[in-house]
Amino acid sequence: MSIEELFYLHNQTIFKYLYYLLNDEKLAEDFTQETFIRYFKYEQTIKEGAELAWLRQTARNLAYDHYRRKKLIQFVPLLNQYVELEPSVTHTPPQWLIQQEETKVLYLAISKLKLTYRDVLILRKIEGLSIQDTCDVLGWNEGKVKNTLKRALLALKKQLGGELDEEV
Repeated sequence: MSIEELFYLHNQTIFKYLYYLLNDEKLAEDFTQETFIRYFKYEQTIKEGAELAWLRQTARNLAYDHYRRKKLIQFVPLLNQYVELEPSVTHTPPQWLIQQEETKVLYLAISKLKLTYRDVLILRKIEGLSIQDTCDVLGWNEGKVKNTLKRALLALKKQLGGELDEEV
């Protein structure tokens, strides 16, 4: 697969992941570009079929490096415009407003969790990655992903005052 094909196939995925972590559109765009530049540089060393995991891990490292440089670790809620609704679901304006408010509350609660919890929640529950894909991105084993996700969901439930649908 050429770099152009890879870029068009995965650039939105990497951008959204970075945006979830950084809540800064311009920075997410810059880091998305940097991620693909690094891919181009190290393309020969990346296993075939592991491209997306490598891209996510590189994007994650760029975001973490940014936070380390700034000595600032925060996660701000996702802007409403990036929340995707199922196309088959239609909502009346009051239902849509309620859903948007619930989304804000959820992301504010996530912002109060420690970074490892945020990361695993984003990858597993928001991005919908499999356990193995999450292991590949985070460099963790399966047990650590499962345990951290369980703890993250419990911490999120506590942040939300005990109200958490298991389908987060």
